[in-house]
This record gives sequence, structure tokens and C-alpha cells, in this order.
Amino acid sequence: MSEGVLVTGAASGIGAALVELLLARGDCVLALDRVSVDPRPGVEVLTCDLADPAAIAAVLDRVDPAAVAHVAGVPGTAPPLTVLTVNVLAPVLLVGPLVARMGPGGSAVTVSSVAAHRSAVPDEVLDELLGCTDTAELADWLGRHPHTGAEAYDTAKKALVRWTRLAAGEAVARGVRVNSVSPGPVETPILADFRRSMGEADIDRAAATVGRHGRPEEVAAAIAFLLGPDASWISGTDLPVEGGLLAVRAARAAMTARTAGPTRSRT
Repeated sequence: MSEGVLVTGAASGIGAALVELLLARGDCVLALDRVSVDPRPGVEVLTCDLADPAAIAAVLDRVDPAAVAHVAGVPGTAPPLTVLTVNVLAPVLLVGPLVARMGPGGSAVTVSSVAAHRSAVPDEVLDELLGCTDTAELADWLGRHPHTGAEAYDTAKKALVRWTRLAAGEAVARGVRVNSVSPGPVETPILADFRRSMGEADIDRAAATVGRHGRPEEVAAAIAFLLGPDASWISGTDLPVEGGLLAVRAARAAMTARTAGPTRSRT
């Protein structure tokens, strides 16, 4: 397929909502998932397990899309190696080569998460992670930097934001844009997994802070915007799509600091 938009994770949640938006605006879609997606006019279906680098290589031989939306990912309930394989290695192996092939007007969007802010892993260690080319190297990285599944999810999303920004910097000269979106909790089938990996209280607190969880179509709308010509002067940006969650937290922290007043030292 040499035209249209490749959407990974197209079978459900944000990916499925994005497919609907793209079709509604007249785009052709290559819908990729590890489970089958129902074929229909305007949609070409491709099955691929993103935990398998060989399967990704096979996909690269078959597609050459004008744009890519990498939505697929696994939650922190999965083993750490699986989390890093799907959430870091897969986009590097798939989106990276596709972006390199794109000409002027090409666009790619990756889906990170506000959970990236939970990771304290420094950039130099993230760069080691992004330099891994197979699962053996990921396992070695985990051996040197142990993570639980939940911690691996946070770090993977932080690494994905960094990779996206770096990829955007390399693509500017070719007229290709690369951005990311970072949703907060969204009403998708894997929200229950996030409740287990991140904790019921944290997920419920996020909803209470902004009034509700996000809807898949709201995140899909942001991705579709960044993919399209209306975002022609936006690249290397991570767009939070979380109803103002981070802003409310920042405002509350500032209010607490103002209420506490300046700290006075005693002599």
C-alpha cells in the first residue's frame, strides 16, 4: 500500500476510533493489529504481532504509507520485557523506517501517555534503551536497569516521547513531521489493566480531578489533527490529551506553595 494512513492497534480503543475518523474524512486506511480487523471499503487489513521483530520486518516489505499513527501498546500488567518490546522496540523498528521513506508532507504520530511523567529515568539511560535493536539487547538493558511491568510502562512512554522528538528533528529537512500524543486515562478495553498496574486510587483520582476519563474518539481527534495538513507547522511536539489533568495538578501545587508561604530559616 503506497498511499493512505497506517494505523497500528486498529482493532479496538483509540486505534479503532481513529480508523473511523480517517475514513469519515476520506482517507484510505491500512489497519494493523495482532487480531483480525473487519475488512471494509477504504480499509486494507494487516495482521502483525508487534512483539515479533521478524513480523515487523515483513510488514515493512509490504507497506509504504503516506502517514503513520502508531497507537498500539501493552499495559504494565504485561512482563517488563514484553512492555519494552511492544512499546519501545516496535515503534523504533516500524515507524522509524517508514518515516525515513516519507517525502515532503509525510507525517507520523506515536501514542505515549501522561504516565511518562512518572518515570525518573534520565535521558542518557533512555538513549541506551532506544539504541536496543532486538529483544536480547532489551533483556540486557533490563538486567542493568531492573523495572517492574508498571515501571517499564512509564519508562517506555517517556522513551517514546524522546524518540519521537529526536526523529522529528532528523525529519524536518525532508519536510516530514513527527509528533506524539500523551493521553490520560481513557475508556478503552485496557483501562482495567491500568487499574491493576497503576492502582485503583490513582486512576479514580485522575477522573475526579477533571470530571471523567477520556473517550477514545477524543484522543483519535488529536491524532487525526496532527496527521493532517492543518498541523503543517507542528513537529517534534508531545500533545497531552488528558482534559487538563496536568494543569490542575500544577495549579493545586502552586496554590499549596502560596498558602504555605516562604520558608524562613532560624538562626
